[in-house]
Amino acid sequence: MNDDRNVARTASVGVDLGGTNIRAAVFDDGMKILGRSEIPTEAQEGADEVISRIATCVREALDRSSVAAGEVAGIGVGAAGLTDWRTGVVVLASNLRWRNVPLKERLEQELDGLRVEVDKDTNVAALAEARLGAGSEFKHFLYVTAGTGIGGGLILDGTLYRGATGGAGDIGHVVVDPEGPLCGCGDHGCVEVFSSGAGMVNRAREMLAGGEQAASSAMTVEALTPQTIFEAAREGDAVAAPVVETAGRALGLALADYVNINNPEAIVLGGGVVRAGRAYTEPVERELRRRALPALGEIVKLVPPGLGDDVGVTGAALLLAESEIEKNGGSA
Repeated sequence: MNDDRNVARTASVGVDLGGTNIRAAVFDDGMKILGRSEIPTEAQEGADEVISRIATCVREALDRSSVAAGEVAGIGVGAAGLTDWRTGVVVLASNLRWRNVPLKERLEQELDGLRVEVDKDTNVAALAEARLGAGSEFKHFLYVTAGTGIGGGLILDGTLYRGATGGAGDIGHVVVDPEGPLCGCGDHGCVEVFSSGAGMVNRAREMLAGGEQAASSAMTVEALTPQTIFEAAREGDAVAAPVVETAGRALGLALADYVNINNPEAIVLGGGVVRAGRAYTEPVERELRRRALPALGEIVKLVPPGLGDDVGVTGAALLLAESEIEKNGGSA
């Protein structure tokens, strides 16, 4: 049985704020999860409502953990979008339809003054993998998540590197084909338009609309999903196979550029798309090895993430301790 008297007064809450769901988890000082909650984001209802829902999710997680608000050191939030970690302002989050939302300030008001720290979701995921996951044995690595979109975070010399304004590691918008399809960022031919789940669906739809014939009955314009594309690609489908091959090669090309610039020891490659296995990761690795300088590419390890679906809430909770280190003289 749990003895509430033994719950550390340094408990923390990590929040993963996504375009679809809000997840919160309460951690003790050993990073064990004591309680959790998950609710829909309902981004269409506006920033005020979403912030209220974050507070509700935090309170539900606390209720399920038997940790009182007074025993919580603070709340860390990983937000899906470009975020200024110094001010806690979400500068731009397209899937939330947010621009310049002061999340830290407004969430602290909602939670009666509890301390809040905010950062980009891929930064907190990289931090979690560095401290507790697959990156813990490396001092220099790139964390990449390939799902609906493509994102990343950088660990350099054992420290989360954010860049001048918090946007470092956004590998999804490395241009691999300047004449390629239009990306949501406004540029053309970004990695994301080829290598993300949404990008692969769009490329397959274009091929089908252009008259290409798919062998798989699941490969229809209406039924396309990343999963149906991967399943058909494994069978050598004439539409799915080249879409997946192009996706892997595009990401591998971008990763090779990163390797040539920053000379990492490892790339932690995660996200829903990567779970499809070698059909996707094999062309990624092949192109990476082919394009990177041999002396740099040969030493890089491609490794799967170690924390699964809890990577976001874990990294968000770790923000609290990391920010204290930074304030006491550590680097950001």
